[in-house]
Amino acid sequence: MRKVLLTLATLTLSVLIGGDLTIYASDIESENNVIQIYEKNLETGEETRENIPVSTDENILNAESYQTETISPTIIIGEDESVQVPDFLLSTMPYSAIGRVKATYYDGTSATGTGFLFGPNDVATAAHVLYNKNGSIAETVSFWLPGTGGPVATYTGTQLAIPSEFMDNRDINYDWGMFHINSNIGDTKGYLGWTTNISVDTTVQVIGYPSDQMMMAGKQVKSVTSTLIKYDVDTLPGNSGSPVLNRSLDDQIVAIHTGGSDSEQLNRGTRVTSRMASVLSTYRNE
Repeated sequence: MRKVLLTLATLTLSVLIGGDLTIYASDIESENNVIQIYEKNLETGEETRENIPVSTDENILNAESYQTETISPTIIIGEDESVQVPDFLLSTMPYSAIGRVKATYYDGTSATGTGFLFGPNDVATAAHVLYNKNGSIAETVSFWLPGTGGPVATYTGTQLAIPSEFMDNRDINYDWGMFHINSNIGDTKGYLGWTTNISVDTTVQVIGYPSDQMMMAGKQVKSVTSTLIKYDVDTLPGNSGSPVLNRSLDDQIVAIHTGGSDSEQLNRGTRVTSRMASVLSTYRNE
């Protein structure tokens, strides 16, 4: 898929956000046919902005997960409560594709979150993990995968990408990002697919790292808009960037977990839309 290089002065795209209704992928029509992405090369420091065409191809909107012959899918454990993922599951999908992200920013601070492989050397997470609340972008990013007693290995980020809507306006509807790492570890660990189809009452599972241990919890989706879904799954700050999975769809993500609301007593994730799917597909196939 061709990407059109733009200058940093290019205007940010805008999008209309729908009401708190159940919305299906077939009902959504973007008013813009491109999404602008901020990119930073973490090795050279070069910054660019690129336009990526928004696709309507079903193969891009609904992408399959990948697992090697030695990695098997597993059943849901602990549907209604947050529980630690047992060590014996860490080498199985989808857990083998989920790791911890650490970002060190130019302002001297650092933070951790969750990320997941969506391609051979491609990691997705929440945008606010890569671009902090002080407006400082990550200078370095690392990603490590789980193992019994600690990480199997740590990988270094080489290039990150964040929607311009989040970079310029800190728009929570675009709180997602990604980065390449210096190894095609996904070819052996597996990586997650995605789908734009989601509706209220679907059971989803959030898997991530609120601490040094991988935790998971699952409950139902309570609301769906054109860019966000909300659910009553228990999460903590380190879960930012966790995949929100529909386990009945072959470990496809339906959203990326980003935060919650005390007043609503609900957590939320940035929904996989045609825009996000187009960007994920572009970076997976680079």
